[in-house]
Amino acid sequence: MHLVSYAAATAGLTVAVLAGGAQAARADDPVSIFPNPSAPGTSTTFQVNCSSETAAGPASSATLEGTTLGLAAQIPMQAGNATNVFVTTVVLPTSIAPGSYNPDIDCSNGVTASATLTVNPVPSPAPPTGDGATSTATSTHLTYAGLGLLGIGAVAGGLAWRRSRAGRRG
Repeated sequence: MHLVSYAAATAGLTVAVLAGGAQAARADDPVSIFPNPSAPGTSTTFQVNCSSETAAGPASSATLEGTTLGLAAQIPMQAGNATNVFVTTVVLPTSIAPGSYNPDIDCSNGVTASATLTVNPVPSPAPPTGDGATSTATSTHLTYAGLGLLGIGAVAGGLAWRRSRAGRRG
């Protein structure tokens, strides 16, 4: 392995680890994916090192072939922090079936790599969570119960205030 290729591979793995603990790629595996396994609807980052002894010089770009994942046919990757390293983050479609996927990554210098991504199923319907700021349900029985409790609290507070004022006069 050339010194430049070794430096690029080392820098690429450093970028992957700093980008969120990506699984370290083997020395002979130019692609790393984080998280892997992933799940439908989640952001997934692909990183490729386009260095190769058979490459026609340094790569100026790389493209993730997304059709096997149910994404656009060609997804451009951004240059990483090292020569020949490219990164992209995609959101997996919620309709992607659990299983193993092997999208290709093509580098402009002729290097082609195949990534192996495992997609796990999403657990049965996740419960809705949050503070309700994006809730679309209105005029439900919970709305009326909440308004009723607010009214009872206001009446009780008014009576307590009135009673305390009457006690001061007497």
